[in-house]
Amino acid sequence: MLSIQEVGLSILGDNPKNFYILGGSEYGIKDKYIEILVSKIGSKLEYETVSEVINLMSKHHIIPLQPQVYIVRYDKDFVSKAKDLADKVLSLNIVGTLVLIYEDEKDITKLDKSFPGNTAVISAIDTKLMQKYLKSDFPELDKQTIEYAAKNAFNYYQAKSICKCLNAVRDKIILSEKQMVALFDIQPNYSHNDVQVAVASRNFNALVYIAEHYDGDLQNILYQILRVMIELDKVQSSRYSNSPLKEYAKNWKPTDIYWMFNHTYEAIKSLRSGYTIEVKDLITYLGALMVFKNIPETRLLK
Repeated sequence: MLSIQEVGLSILGDNPKNFYILGGSEYGIKDKYIEILVSKIGSKLEYETVSEVINLMSKHHIIPLQPQVYIVRYDKDFVSKAKDLADKVLSLNIVGTLVLIYEDEKDITKLDKSFPGNTAVISAIDTKLMQKYLKSDFPELDKQTIEYAAKNAFNYYQAKSICKCLNAVRDKIILSEKQMVALFDIQPNYSHNDVQVAVASRNFNALVYIAEHYDGDLQNILYQILRVMIELDKVQSSRYSNSPLKEYAKNWKPTDIYWMFNHTYEAIKSLRSGYTIEVKDLITYLGALMVFKNIPETRLLK
């Protein structure tokens, strides 16, 4: 599989590939890469299936085809036939560049087996890189507006849409962060990574806030707490760990990790036993335990 750096350098370079499969959740970067390819090649055409493009490129044309960017989105049929079609697609004389767009991780895993030199996962980018892209996209927008958009948007695509709207206003207006969030109805959406950082840093306020705005089953947060404790235990057991939670390990003594894991396990067990209790209350309780200098033993709270 191509790394995001490899696919970026390839598309930005003088000789982009004639075939890419772009997966991952960051649609905005995929769209940006397509725009770059179109600027280099000339125009684009969208097709429903890869088979249509294969048929087009396999026929003899009296009037030669002009280079274009051919885009196919979410073609499930191609995923199921990728292994059988791999040799044909890779030997195809594509006049321009074919770009396949996917999001489902399972689809990308299957496609990567047949096309490892053409497949890349475009995952969410961090706020700093998002700001860099937005400044390039909208040089006339003020720095503060770009920072607010990057900070609050769910991904680059949403941030770019916000900046595009504000850039279109004839008489430029400056919005406060609160006004921007309200105007564009930006709803917070937190990932497992956000939960893990809040727990590992023993940040009670952050954990409770995430629970209040979490878009999904709140029980997932309980399982993430267990995972953080396991990960912190691994970090403390190996000086060579490259875990993203390594910097937070100093916040936890081995006994704290042990008892926090037990408290969370007991919370999950109480839910499975059918007790009438709100998951959000359990998360608040566990978050409050993190405030203690020493995590209490489970038997002391029974």
